[in-house]
Amino acid sequence: MKSLTRAALLELVWVFAGIAPCLALVLWLIDAEHGLALTSLGSTAILLFCFPAHEGSRPVAVLASHLLGAVIGIVLLKLLGSNMWTMGAGVALIAIAMKLLGIMHPPAGANPLIVLNLKSSWLFVAYPLLPALLIMLVAVLIWSRLRPGPHWPLRWV
Repeated sequence: MKSLTRAALLELVWVFAGIAPCLALVLWLIDAEHGLALTSLGSTAILLFCFPAHEGSRPVAVLASHLLGAVIGIVLLKLLGSNMWTMGAGVALIAIAMKLLGIMHPPAGANPLIVLNLKSSWLFVAYPLLPALLIMLVAVLIWSRLRPGPHWPLRWV
């Protein structure tokens, strides 16, 4: 492990102070029973709080890619069921959609897998996914104004 400067150590403290309460708040407000359904948000939190300037941290990329990934998973589930082929196809389709739309947010690639594994209904998009995403985006918005450095988002779209 390399030695940390004071600034680097402070940045790590800020990352912890962002991620831990944000995910705890999401799971508390959304209901922890949906924790497995929200596993893709763990990597979203890492991207938002560790790399807020990353293209994948733009609000449009976070919201649109997660919602679209869930919709793709549900459509495949309704049309073809849950199996290894629909799971692979779901991840491939969200990857293609994110590339075509310019909203690349890699954590959203897990959403078709989550939806297909849990056999989620259309309700999953409205609850728990959308409110969880909105809570996270508000949390990172507040967090970025409390910590030193540039404010998130650098770009909304």
